[in-house]
Amino acid sequence: MKAKASLFLLLAATWLAAGTAAAKEVVRVPAPAGVLPIVITEGTLGNTGNAYSDFDRLDMAFRAVAKERNWPVKTVAERFASGTPDYLTELRISLFPRVNQEVPGEYFYRAWTTLWIDGKEYNFKVITASYSYRMGENMDDVMEKVFRKGANATADKIESLLFPDLPKPEKGKK
Repeated sequence: MKAKASLFLLLAATWLAAGTAAAKEVVRVPAPAGVLPIVITEGTLGNTGNAYSDFDRLDMAFRAVAKERNWPVKTVAERFASGTPDYLTELRISLFPRVNQEVPGEYFYRAWTTLWIDGKEYNFKVITASYSYRMGENMDDVMEKVFRKGANATADKIESLLFPDLPKPEKGKK
């Protein structure tokens, strides 16, 4: 019985020590000038049978949206990994397992999205978008449109915080 109690106390002390070590403040570094880092966490590993990964599709979608909206920065996507620094200003996107078809003929994009501006966090929680495809539409085109809708939905939330002086697009034009 004493061995179980001492093992429990040892585990509890280790757990508490790890908790206080993890509670250290995150040191954020400035992003390169003129760059908005987009740190992406993918829900799936490896190739899902397509030429592009979800990471690649989201990177291309954000580059297109930033160009179309005339953002004064360049977007640079990075995979979330142990070597990825925490930037003072960054967009962090955690894709849910994958873009999937929940209703026949409609694909859904879902991603937990957090924006950091000068070290201040704006948590948008889950941003969703959907795209209804036509029968016979090329699947690569469908996925491109799904991720583009997701990038636009995200841009709608973050644009006024990142670029308050950017002119608003006319209604119906994006």
